Formats: sequence, C-alpha cells, structure tokens
Amino acid sequence: MLLLKILVLVGLLVIFIQDIKSRAVYWVVFPILAISLIVLQYKTSNGLNEIWQPAIINVGFLLLQLLLLSVYFSVKNKRFINIADGLLGLGDILFLLSITVYLSVLNFLFFYLVSLVLVLLAWIMGQSIFGKKNKHIPLAGMQSMVFIVFLSCDWLLKIVDLTDDTWLINFIVK
Repeated sequence: MLLLKILVLVGLLVIFIQDIKSRAVYWVVFPILAISLIVLQYKTSNGLNEIWQPAIINVGFLLLQLLLLSVYFSVKNKRFINIADGLLGLGDILFLLSITVYLSVLNFLFFYLVSLVLVLLAWIMGQSIFGKKNKHIPLAGMQSMVFIVFLSCDWLLKIVDLTDDTWLINFIVK
C-alpha cells in the first residue's frame, strides 16, 4: 500500500511539474495514476461495486459539465466549439477522469469545486504578483497539488476519508 501511495504522489508531482513547465503532460501518467488509485481503492473497499458505482456517477457528472460547457461556448460563438481545443486541455480532462475512480461522489464534487476556486485564486494572485499576462492556466498541474493536500489530509492526518462521504455529510450537517 505504501508503494502505491508513493506512486500516486509521484504521479501527481509529475503532472504538476510538466503542466507548470510546458503546459503539457505525457498522457501515460494518467492511466498509471488511475490504475494506482483503483488498486488502492480496491484494497480498502468491500468490492468492485464500491469502486465502480461512485466512479460512474463521477464520470457522468464530469461529462455533463463538459457537455454543458461545449453547448454554452457553441451557442455564444454561434458555431460548434470543442472545449478541448484551446479552452480546456486534454490533460485537464484526463486528470479529472483519473481521480474519479478514487473519490466518493460528494468528495469528488467537493474536490472539483474547491480545487477550481483555489486554482483560480492562486492564478489571479500569481498573475498580479509576477505581472505576467498568460491566459493559459495549468489546471491539471495545480489541481494535482490540491489533490496532494486532500490525500495528505486522508492518508497522513486521517482528518477525512476521501472514499467515504460520511465525514463530509457530518461536516455539512454541523
């Protein structure tokens, strides 16, 4: 288990470094990340249903988001817009697909929203501090760092359980 966790963390660091440095990530990192997360989830779960049901819901949510974004930009521009062409990188989509297999449904939604807000705030602050006007956000790279923080809260600090929604439901109810 420790080796798998290290592999996941190294994969996330590789995504961060490659995305920040060149705005491109080698695609092979994403299947390795997904497979490592599936094996980790399998070793701690009660079976494949516990893995695939949330993963299918998470993928469905992600695909719905991508479809709605495509429709929005297509209507706005009065022509079909493929959001993976310039608006959202393929690596960004592959990263999110990779982590859908590990996170429970509410944890995925929570991570998705929190990471988007944090990345946007960090990007705006970085742009104003360094005076750069780069319009391309290294979304997968920055989200991978947020995911490392989430995993640290789960694996090291034991504050949360990213594979179970109970902690989040209790947090919301309180």
